[in-house]
Amino acid sequence: MPAATKIAKAALVCLLLTTLPARTSAAALPEAGADGWHSWRVDVVDSAPELCCFSWNNGIATKKRCNLDGRHGRFSTTDNNPFPSDEVQIYALMRSGATTKIRVLSSQCPVATESAITDLGSVDVDESVDWLQRHFSLPSRVSTEAVTAVALHAGDGARQLLVDTARSDANEENRESAIFWMAQVRIGETAAEIKMSMFDDRSADIREHAAFAYSQSTAADRAEMLVRQGKEDPDADVRSQAWFWLTQIEAVESEREIREALVTERDAEVREQALFALTQLPEDRAVKALAGVLEDRQLDMDIREEALLWLAQTETDEAFEYVERLLTDN
Repeated sequence: MPAATKIAKAALVCLLLTTLPARTSAAALPEAGADGWHSWRVDVVDSAPELCCFSWNNGIATKKRCNLDGRHGRFSTTDNNPFPSDEVQIYALMRSGATTKIRVLSSQCPVATESAITDLGSVDVDESVDWLQRHFSLPSRVSTEAVTAVALHAGDGARQLLVDTARSDANEENRESAIFWMAQVRIGETAAEIKMSMFDDRSADIREHAAFAYSQSTAADRAEMLVRQGKEDPDADVRSQAWFWLTQIEAVESEREIREALVTERDAEVREQALFALTQLPEDRAVKALAGVLEDRQLDMDIREEALLWLAQTETDEAFEYVERLLTDN
């Protein structure tokens, strides 16, 4: 190859290397002494919802500025908006050498703050995950914010850290946060892990929270898993909540499975809570389900009486007609 051609190619390589967008290294992420707000962007997980602040009027969401200085990092999502870019924005507030707040928002979400924000640009995902993981042992508010931020990072490193946190973190709030976000944005990769938390964890609180998280996911078998927990969990409160979440997702199995539980469940409080869960179905279904309980002579009289009380409280025409017909027939 002629020398001139080699020199030209070498110059082209140098030009490309110097013009490619650089990613910030971990050493450039906020450290002790770097007080103030710092922000950086990382690749976002594919299934992330748009995270921003919205005002709501008649069910219509309008995006508004998020106040980073507010006491709580409140943001929300909308059902119809896809994530607006390939990156998510991380914000960290340093005070007196310590991280006091972490926020994660869509990169195009407008923010407001009383102080300047140091923009660190795009950061390698794994470097950002490592920085955030160092905050998992901080006071709960900061640590759960760090877990939330990790959940929105793309890549296997973020997924594995969430799984490890859900399994064994010393802070139960971190575990719950990891489980929730696994269900929200990584259900395809972590469904098996969440189900392990639902059925095998020693903590009743974790099993209950995992059921809630799974119910809020898009998993095709979420109703099946809630029914299983409602029947099998050794803790009465967990079984009760499983029936409640089953009706909250309006599963078609709700009436049949809860009617069966009202017959087979030995704990009176669980039966009462399962009956209450039926009242949370859409109104027409709730009325029919309560009427069915009232007519079922296999059930204890106290459950049937409770069903009558709930039926009367629905104050629907159908309920009044049913009660009137019942009184007339008697």
